Amino acid sequence: MDFRVWDRPPVRWLAPARPHKLNAWTYEMAARLTEEFSAADQDDSVAVIVLAGTGGVFSAGIDRSVIAGEIRQTPFDVEAFIRSRKPTIACVDGLAYGMGATSALACDLRVASARASFVFGFVRIGLTPEWGSSFLLSRQVGLSRAMDLCLTGRPVAADEAYRIGLVDRVVDGEADAVEEATQAFAEQIAANDPGTVQRTKALLWAGFEAAELARARAAELDAALERRRWLKEHADSPSRRDPA
Repeated sequence: MDFRVWDRPPVRWLAPARPHKLNAWTYEMAARLTEEFSAADQDDSVAVIVLAGTGGVFSAGIDRSVIAGEIRQTPFDVEAFIRSRKPTIACVDGLAYGMGATSALACDLRVASARASFVFGFVRIGLTPEWGSSFLLSRQVGLSRAMDLCLTGRPVAADEAYRIGLVDRVVDGEADAVEEATQAFAEQIAANDPGTVQRTKALLWAGFEAAELARARAAELDAALERRRWLKEHADSPSRRDPA
């Protein structure tokens, strides 16, 4: 199986389970995440949803075979995180690259291990930011820092990620330590009245110009499709540099 679902009541854990491929996402895995996320959001026994990784890696992003194959929109809609009733936490251990980094960014909160590393490295492979990151990242860390991370594609270690506000907590130790810290964080949230928690989340996202995210996503999709078409058309070019 390429995807794991498990419960530690009142928390539902979701994770790609493809460690031999660094948990790189395929369309099929993204579709499964869509289904499982929706089911968790509708399940009254679930108070908090956690997106995690497996095997010491959060995710290396989109599988390269997806980029090289048919151009189509990734089936998981980032707005689902924002529209969800339940709070969401990303539990990041190890590498979070590309879609791995943006999926963590889409969660309400982020807990990282000390060895976590975030890379918004789309530019390195000739692509533009996707999955709402062009909207969300600048609002999370500020415009100039977002420019830095997206235009260089450089890695951001856990301590810097905490300092710039990209993550909320950093946990020393291996995967077990960050999982336990994330579970405790989720239980702290779940100890409050669920209706109040859900309405508070909705209010905070409403004040965060959530409607603008849809417009940013549409612009991202247009840019991504154009980039991927260009890459396919110039796959045999020695430099593969677009004069734009």
